[in-house]
Amino acid sequence: MSSSSSLGFGGFLVGLGVGWVVFQYIEVSSNLFSWILILVGVSVIASALISRSRPRNNIGGLVSGAMGGLILSLFITSGFGFIGDITRGGISGIYRYKDTESFSGAVTEGSVYLDVANFNGPITVSTWSRAEYSIDLTISARVEEDLDDIRVDIWEGGTPDQKRLTLEYDVAPTDRSKYAIEVVINLPADAVMEFDLTSSNGGIYLTDITGSVLTLTTSNGAIEFDDVSANRINGGTSNARIVGSVEAPVTYLSTSNGKITLTLPCTVTGDYILLTSNGAIDLEVSSSSSVGYDLDLSTSNGEVVIDLPSLSYTTNTRTSKVAETSGFDSKAVQITIEGSTSNSGIDVDT
Repeated sequence: MSSSSSLGFGGFLVGLGVGWVVFQYIEVSSNLFSWILILVGVSVIASALISRSRPRNNIGGLVSGAMGGLILSLFITSGFGFIGDITRGGISGIYRYKDTESFSGAVTEGSVYLDVANFNGPITVSTWSRAEYSIDLTISARVEEDLDDIRVDIWEGGTPDQKRLTLEYDVAPTDRSKYAIEVVINLPADAVMEFDLTSSNGGIYLTDITGSVLTLTTSNGAIEFDDVSANRINGGTSNARIVGSVEAPVTYLSTSNGKITLTLPCTVTGDYILLTSNGAIDLEVSSSSSVGYDLDLSTSNGEVVIDLPSLSYTTNTRTSKVAETSGFDSKAVQITIEGSTSNSGIDVDT
């Protein structure tokens, strides 16, 4: 083996070993692509500078090999999170060892406050006819022994009118990359819900929910609504879609590098702010004559298309449209929609 190849291979092994030790204690999954770009950029710059200052030595190969090892270790220790979010139906990546936890209890109160701060996995919430809650977790780890080190508990509290449920994990932030956790929750259908749900590298999925205030925050995972209504909905994600049927007097939903595809029933007056980048916005709204629309839609590199009757435009260009239904102020249901994206289009129709 030549000296240049030896230096490169040796650097690769050193980088792989160092990265393995370092990255398993750093939660980098949600910013994996940024880390990859940083390591590649540092490798290119270092190799170029070394080759320029000392053109006859082989240190550049050593640096490139070390950076290659670091990048591979980053992939491995992050659980291959770059493939996509960890979705319902199974935990992906290299989390091979599994354990389960389950919690349940009676719900006699008229409303439920649910607080879940999950990581590396999805949260699914739906309703059923029982006057009780159930929370089922599938906990996956890369090393079987790590399953003994994580503790999960549910805290119950509240008032006579509201049951408060908080899902708690006893695991150090530096150890979270060792686990992937899938959370499946069932709540009474006749209770009014208030949610504060957060996750990373996993979606949030809601089915048949009637809520007061729903706060949903995740990254690298979709937000999906299946027949969801509330007084206020605040939802944000990144690198993923926002889809489904949703209705609220106040709705704010944002993502990046993902599409927003929503059905708005438009049975109550509401203000909707929908923001994305590098993804289309596709809305289906009501065709009822009792509903009026106030629309402010724009894109940077795409086309805005509105297929609704009786609109009066104050701005009407290919990339930007501001329009209002004739007689908007007299309509029984008034829907205001502000939508913005870049590098894709916006479509609103019935």
